[in-house]
Amino acid sequence: EYTAYLNAVTARHIMEIAVRYGDRIDSWDVVNESATDFGQGLMVPGSKICKALQGPMPGDYTYRSFKIAESVLPEHARLNINDYNLSDDDLNQVLDLKKRGCKIDIMGAQMHLFNPQICLDIADGIPVDKTAARTNVQTPEAVYETFARLGKAGLPIHLSEITITAPNNDERGQAIQAVITRNLYRLWFSIKPMMGITWWNVVDDCGAPGEPSVSGLFSRNMEPKPAYYVLDDLINHEWKTRTCVKAGKDGSVEFRGFRGTYKLSWQGKDGREHSAEVELK
Repeated sequence: EYTAYLNAVTARHIMEIAVRYGDRIDSWDVVNESATDFGQGLMVPGSKICKALQGPMPGDYTYRSFKIAESVLPEHARLNINDYNLSDDDLNQVLDLKKRGCKIDIMGAQMHLFNPQICLDIADGIPVDKTAARTNVQTPEAVYETFARLGKAGLPIHLSEITITAPNNDERGQAIQAVITRNLYRLWFSIKPMMGITWWNVVDDCGAPGEPSVSGLFSRNMEPKPAYYVLDDLINHEWKTRTCVKAGKDGSVEFRGFRGTYKLSWQGKDGREHSAEVELK
């Protein structure tokens, strides 16, 4: 009786989301943090209940949730799966779900530098001890290795939750946060399947219990911190291509820019202004 209730409540929640928001849904995290359950063999096809690490869940809940979501959400809605466990468990889970016919459009990955000491280690250039428990130092080698593995799923990757903590809230601590933010964002931006990055706690002292109080882009009084200005510079200046070029004799133009959507404007032979949007892939 309880298992039937648990499955019904889960299905009803997904259906209520679909009915309430309908065509306004662009993308949705269908399942969050299930890779560890999968890796431990807790996802059993056909089972009525899953003894998940977080407590009882519907049996084979990732598969069932994606199939329900696909059936009730708009066709254009992108269905996401999201996790902090970026090991082979995450990749293998996604490959298994796709093999079983699940519609998965985006693979979410979390990266939380909650521990201020990790940020100090990065700032001090301390080598990473790969045998230690605290290895989430996000070196270029580690980042490329992680996303090369996840990229085997063949999906766009969304860094869905990221935290970069200031070691402390003085001028030096905020400067360290800003420098690490710039370096990591540029590193993540260089990864081909990366489609988005979402900062977790935007304002200081507004996170969940146990999360650091100085990991925001704004102070508690909504004053922008140096890390905010770093992202503003990257997003609105460095990563935007603004240029004016003269067409060659054959009418062609060349420029170097980032992948993305461009608005082109030009004056035709008739002297009139024309414009078009093109996607540079």
